[in-house]
Amino acid sequence: LCSLKAVAYKNQLTIGASIARKAGDLALKIREGNIGIESKSDESPVTIADKACEALIVKELGEAFPADGQLGEEGATRESTSGRRWIIDPIDGTRDFIRGTGAWSVLIGLEENGAIVVGFAYFPTTGTLYSAARGEGSWRTRDGKTERIQATNPPTKSEALLCCNGMGFMH
Repeated sequence: LCSLKAVAYKNQLTIGASIARKAGDLALKIREGNIGIESKSDESPVTIADKACEALIVKELGEAFPADGQLGEEGATRESTSGRRWIIDPIDGTRDFIRGTGAWSVLIGLEENGAIVVGFAYFPTTGTLYSAARGEGSWRTRDGKTERIQATNPPTKSEALLCCNGMGFMH
């Protein structure tokens, strides 16, 4: 059954990867000019790129999968008639995007009956795309090469690695 399900996600993997790359390329292009920083109601930043990339993702996903719902970081919503919903964060790491670091990405996930079944993280500054599908595994694609990836299980804590790009503090 898992392999049949994974085959069912092949179309979503192909189209979702293409859309994530298009959105990332758009964000890079916008980054070259005025990115138009505003504050949302929660005081987090939002840029022209966040809004434009979400609009691109919403439009293309809607055309490719008209029965699927959508939920976007910047407010996009659409009800599902298929039991599936695309979850979109057009620029995850907007503060890093604003600062011009490479520590931001385009995130797109597909939820089916309450469980995430497909996901993408595209890092436009390095051209690296991470993708995964339930029952099919995870991959990293860069420089035209795709390789299977997996989490490691280091034998000791000293051999483990944790990477982060910032720390948050509660007041």
